[in-house]
Amino acid sequence: MSSRTYTKMWLESQASLKDLLGQELPSQPLQTEKDRRLLFHMLATLFLRYTQILRSLETCYDQIVHPQKRLVLQHVLDGVMGRVLELKNEMVETELSEYHYMDDVLQDLKLTPADMEVPIPKYFVNQRAKALKERQQVLSKILTRVEPSVPPGPPRPAMLQGEAVQAVQMAERMRQGCLRATFMREIRRDEERARRARESGAKELDREQAAICIQKVPDPKALGLSAAVLRAQLGEEFRRLRQADYEAEYQQALVSIREGLYEVEGPDMKEEMKEQLRQWFIECHDLTGHFPEFPDEELGGSSILFVDKTPEQVDELMREELQLLKLAVDREEGKSHRAKKSSKQQKAKKGGRKEKDLTPDRTLDSLYEELVLQGILKQAQHIQLADYTGDFCYLGTTLRTAGIEPTPSVMDIRQNIALYAILRLGSPRVCELAPLVKSVLLAGPAGTGKKMLVHAVCTETGANLFDLSPDNLVGKYPGKAGLSMLMHMVFKVARLMQPSVIWVGNAEKTFYKKVPEEEKQADPKRLKRDLPKALKLLKPEDRVLLVGTSDKPYAADVKALCKAYERILLIPRPDYASRYVTWQHLIKKYGGIITPALDVSALAKLSDSYSQGHVAQAVQLVLTERRLLQMLKKPLCAGEFLQLLAKADPIFSEEEKMLQDWYMRTPLGKRRLKAVQESTDGKATKGKEKKGKK
Repeated sequence: MSSRTYTKMWLESQASLKDLLGQELPSQPLQTEKDRRLLFHMLATLFLRYTQILRSLETCYDQIVHPQKRLVLQHVLDGVMGRVLELKNEMVETELSEYHYMDDVLQDLKLTPADMEVPIPKYFVNQRAKALKERQQVLSKILTRVEPSVPPGPPRPAMLQGEAVQAVQMAERMRQGCLRATFMREIRRDEERARRARESGAKELDREQAAICIQKVPDPKALGLSAAVLRAQLGEEFRRLRQADYEAEYQQALVSIREGLYEVEGPDMKEEMKEQLRQWFIECHDLTGHFPEFPDEELGGSSILFVDKTPEQVDELMREELQLLKLAVDREEGKSHRAKKSSKQQKAKKGGRKEKDLTPDRTLDSLYEELVLQGILKQAQHIQLADYTGDFCYLGTTLRTAGIEPTPSVMDIRQNIALYAILRLGSPRVCELAPLVKSVLLAGPAGTGKKMLVHAVCTETGANLFDLSPDNLVGKYPGKAGLSMLMHMVFKVARLMQPSVIWVGNAEKTFYKKVPEEEKQADPKRLKRDLPKALKLLKPEDRVLLVGTSDKPYAADVKALCKAYERILLIPRPDYASRYVTWQHLIKKYGGIITPALDVSALAKLSDSYSQGHVAQAVQLVLTERRLLQMLKKPLCAGEFLQLLAKADPIFSEEEKMLQDWYMRTPLGKRRLKAVQESTDGKATKGKEKKGKK
């Protein structure tokens, strides 16, 4: 589409945004809605409408190449993202739940479930592509120097000559068998191709005509892409190059214009500002009897007096002039000049306790390298959030109205990960202005994709991944001093190289109620005190997020665990719709072909008690290289997958009940349980009053 199309889309989004702001900020303040359902419906409507604007603005920002327009668009885009996060926070406080079901609102607005998914702006990674590539090269270079420490095994006994000859003969027969199989496979492929050509009535081409056809049409399979996808990717790369070129020209023009302006107008601007500062000195002396302290550089110097100008050039001159004026006045008044403490020292004295730098003489590169060598800073797997496949919960509102708590769908989980982690880590402005979230806990049965979501957050934002799992810290940085140094290094590097994700796998071990006998030597509770302390030192502008994953959160002390993790997301096993989508996605991903002989619906129904991890494992075991070669003559069937799936341990209902009971003991769970009880008691009271009137 042309630039005119995206400009029109931008104008339409601006008009929609203006209408929404008019509704939210009327001339007369609106009355507070007391009914929770009506209030949530209003918030959900605003959330979805802002999400539509966000999707349009993100598309415009990604497609437009004009640098000034992109600069304005990014400010608006960040502002809309911040408002979406504020509405999410208000919905949580209204419903007292992390998961929201808006199928009725979608129907009112005539939207599809796909329209409610929050988009992830591509500029999170694209604007830092060069820095991310350099960091990846440094990380790969460090990892190549690390030799795998494999313990030497027991020495092998000497092999007899007969055994050696037998092993060589066996290997040779295997090699010849592989060659014969490859040869026969090629013959069958040629025969099949000739048969299809005869059935379709196509004429057989000679070698010269076949070569011309091959030269004319590039083989998409050789590239692993279809022709349409290839054209789209080439167009996107070309657009990225144009955006980078135009941005470089824009920045260069800014520098040249600023230099020319300073050269022409600079002397007059200096004299004007100096005169105004002299007048300020005299007025302060007349009012207070002494000259004022010149604003410190950290406070901005005289920029607090000249907001719309650039006073850096005159600050040093005026500081010297102010010092001379003070000396002259002190001599006239017969006072001895006493050196006063600078405002910087006074500020340091008044300020509270700050974090002590334990590594003042070390460079960031050395700290980064040490954490990589120790296995603390790891390379995140390249996983997109969209790879966490699933469907929408279509009956959420109906079930919740009937008093039945619906199971969160995979789409709901993706939505929360995008809102709580990706949007905040991706944009510095959104992180600073949106409601603060320092930590998130993902709790659910094993195999439900918790670790996959951690890697997806790192991929979508280009974040560093620090692994502070108890199992990963065994034998590293021993003692209290070593632990303090570890936490200092991790959080220092995480802040300086933000965005960063600090992952704690098996998070329940850090806050064990009682450490199992077999784990006492590993000391899994090392971080129990230091982790919450380190989180308190994070500022709103620090794009650092603590993400914990746990499949047995009920083994931990609830109070301590909830104190460390502000947001707790329960990750249940997938529902039928999500299992159906997952089976389709994984079978196609690993090269399988879905035919009428394969009943995917039956697979989704019979895999009810299994997680996405179980499904992925079954698909990988079935779709071997040999089985893929047999698919044309022997299509896949559901029984092949179910045989292997049955060997895995399912998610039992007792485990799910333990997780639900545990969640009801968390702060948000307690508040929701109390609200439900109050609502039930209120309905019962109204019912008794009606019966009494009758």
